[in-house]
Amino acid sequence: MFIFAVLGFCLFGDPETGDPNNWGSLAVAFFTLFSLAMVDGWTDLQEQLDKRDFALSRIFTILFILLASFIFLSMFVGVIIIHTKDSIKKFEQELKLEEKQVILKRQQEEVSRLMQTQKNFDHKSFSELVENFKKTLRHTDPMVLDDFGTSLPFIDVYFSTLDNEDTTINRLQELYYEIAHVLSLMLEDLPQEEQSQSSEMQSQASENLD
Repeated sequence: MFIFAVLGFCLFGDPETGDPNNWGSLAVAFFTLFSLAMVDGWTDLQEQLDKRDFALSRIFTILFILLASFIFLSMFVGVIIIHTKDSIKKFEQELKLEEKQVILKRQQEEVSRLMQTQKNFDHKSFSELVENFKKTLRHTDPMVLDDFGTSLPFIDVYFSTLDNEDTTINRLQELYYEIAHVLSLMLEDLPQEEQSQSSEMQSQASENLD
């Protein structure tokens, strides 16, 4: 706007041949450019310039309106919309965090209640209490699993799973060794069987000749 104010003052601010009421000084030129930027009465301003036969006035006016109204104001609105979206996303994340904390607190209270129930009834094990608790769960119940990997029950189950996996791999290796041993024995016995078959065929051929 400063550049266009200087241009407008130099081109149209001559007191004799120009339009001093709208372009006579930088302050007045800024006010006129603000009116053009808001597209408020720009036709009247352009009409006064046309009466004074300024050939470049229309190019000047149209170029400034395009830059100021359609580009800079649109960018300003776009920045506001982007910041609004970021604020909405941040607010939604905070709501999800609060909901997650509420769910975690409720889960901790339920686990504490189960532990207390186990202490009060010695004839029931904790696993039985967990099974009974699972029966009360629904598919729509929310569960928070972000911290599940660092819990002691998960670590215990994970280690037991690794032990079962190692045991299964060892059994498979033993089975593979047995299969390889049986195949080697079959390969060793294969030439003897072929010799016996060839001798039987020779004896049968001699009998047929006789």
